[in-house]
Amino acid sequence: MKKDGFPLKRNYKERYDITRNSSRIRSSDVIAGVFDNLSYFDSPDPSLIAAKGTIDGVECYILGQEKRRQGKESLATGMITSKGFAYVLDVLDLAEKNQIPVVSFIDTFGGDTSMESEIGGQSFLISDCISRYGGVKTALVSYVIGEGGSGGALALQVADKSYMLENSLYSVIAPESCCRIIFHRRLTSGENIEDTVPDALEMLRPGAEHIKEIGMIDGILPEPINGAHENYEFTIDTIKESLTLTLKDWVVELKTGEKVLKPKLVDKLVVERRQRVLNYGMFEDTIDKLTKRKIMKSVHEKINTVDIEREEFYTQLLMKAHMEEKGIEETELFECTKEWDVDKNLFKVKGGCGFVPYQQYVDNYYACPKCGKGEYLTVEEQIDKVCDPNTFEEIESDLTIHKLIGKERYYFGQYQKSLDKTTETCFSKEGLVAGSAKLNGKPIVLIVTDLKFFGGSFGAAFGEKFKRAVDFAVKNKFPMVSICASGGARMNEGPMSLAQMAKMNMAILDLKKAGVLYLSVITGPTTGGAYASYATQGDVMFGERGSLVEFAGPRVVTGAGFEVDKEIVCTDNLHETGKIQHLVDRKGLKESLAYYVNIYHDMTFPAERKITGRVNDFRKPVEPNFVS
Repeated sequence: MKKDGFPLKRNYKERYDITRNSSRIRSSDVIAGVFDNLSYFDSPDPSLIAAKGTIDGVECYILGQEKRRQGKESLATGMITSKGFAYVLDVLDLAEKNQIPVVSFIDTFGGDTSMESEIGGQSFLISDCISRYGGVKTALVSYVIGEGGSGGALALQVADKSYMLENSLYSVIAPESCCRIIFHRRLTSGENIEDTVPDALEMLRPGAEHIKEIGMIDGILPEPINGAHENYEFTIDTIKESLTLTLKDWVVELKTGEKVLKPKLVDKLVVERRQRVLNYGMFEDTIDKLTKRKIMKSVHEKINTVDIEREEFYTQLLMKAHMEEKGIEETELFECTKEWDVDKNLFKVKGGCGFVPYQQYVDNYYACPKCGKGEYLTVEEQIDKVCDPNTFEEIESDLTIHKLIGKERYYFGQYQKSLDKTTETCFSKEGLVAGSAKLNGKPIVLIVTDLKFFGGSFGAAFGEKFKRAVDFAVKNKFPMVSICASGGARMNEGPMSLAQMAKMNMAILDLKKAGVLYLSVITGPTTGGAYASYATQGDVMFGERGSLVEFAGPRVVTGAGFEVDKEIVCTDNLHETGKIQHLVDRKGLKESLAYYVNIYHDMTFPAERKITGRVNDFRKPVEPNFVS
């Protein structure tokens, strides 16, 4: 018979029920029980506890994600808002300044999905927290004590030592949200979402044993027989003992009796932390050669075009009157319509401009020249849009899940079949295409997501390709350009895909420390983990006009019964609120990127500089001609 402290194997649904128990111990309970001399910061978010306290004489800063629980009044929602994540960054700055360890407690459904948090830059701030935890110069410890929901959990979890309670779950997405996406048809046919949760959990594999295999945690801590809600004292003592032993290895006692971090320890921890995160998903250490890729032209079908000369007489009269009013002379037109319909799963944030010249639409890479609403572009079109002709050479074209050490945990069943089928029809063998190319004659490293490949989602192979592209950029000192259109983390690979958010952000830290320029372009749709990680870390940020951008994605948010304001979840709004520097039309993207690429190359390789005036001059040189 199980006694307290001896793990009992439970299936995911049993652990889910324990974790969701309304009386489960919360961060506030743990913090009050583990630390002495507590003083609380004035947190702007009831779902974030920020404090300072001591344990065994060691002073710590404490950050805790808070849920409500039965019998305790609280305004917490279990989802930190943009204000909360911004405050986390402030506390980390303070900890680094004072060289005090940070202890974080994870228990969240995920990041807040409200429109208020979208306006506040939720995805940008989650991404910033992941990066800051990855590189902050102090000691970090984290505990997943309940539910580790998606990027909202990862934002506070990266640490030098990390632990999970045995029944806790750490998932790439909340099971209910997974159901709304993966089991959409089952739900629309009338099946209750509760009945689909067990299947979602089996796919997500959020258990502590899996998280430890990936390397995201160091140990699994036991709970009372029926869960942490049954015996708070036991759970608090378990965490307290673990934290005391961890800190004991890191601190030294001064003559004054004060316990501080050992000299040179932090530098060592930061180096080890970097390597730990970059090893989330280890691959066979073989590097492929650059592969020259032929860019094929794509054919867009089902475009709303109108040829006036073929319309009925009275229709022609009305259309010609409209065209005369708008100053349109062409007879072949494109009709820009609205396509926002929750029931039909249509989420184009712009549209409704009416008729525009078809050739202008094509020249703008199949996007309305007025509002930016357009067709989703293929990888080939994205490459053609920014690269000089015939200069793209792919990096790691053969890097797939087949080279992942331990691939059998993911590559099986329906996912294996879907991967194999998708690989046969796509430009690349993964959701990310990376390569070297030239932009107006200057070398760059380009990374592009492939919407045809599982919606541009990322898993282990995607993350590794991203890292190796960064390594290539650092080695050659080439600026890196990212073009993102992605649904986020790939649920089929569970927490491994979630871990790639930290891995990619850690790689970007390497890029920036090496002084290499990173330009990030957000196109539509960009949602989820992509939006809350590498896509929002650009030195300079670009957004294509009229593109959908949202932390949780409109299907998840509307499926949970909340409204989505399409004017907020749009790149236009990001530009208006100062979160991105440039809002561009598709046809103007290349020249906008070239401005920064030229500056970077002229500063990085001064011996090669040919321009001695302005980088992009308003005067276009012409070759003088003699008078005939």
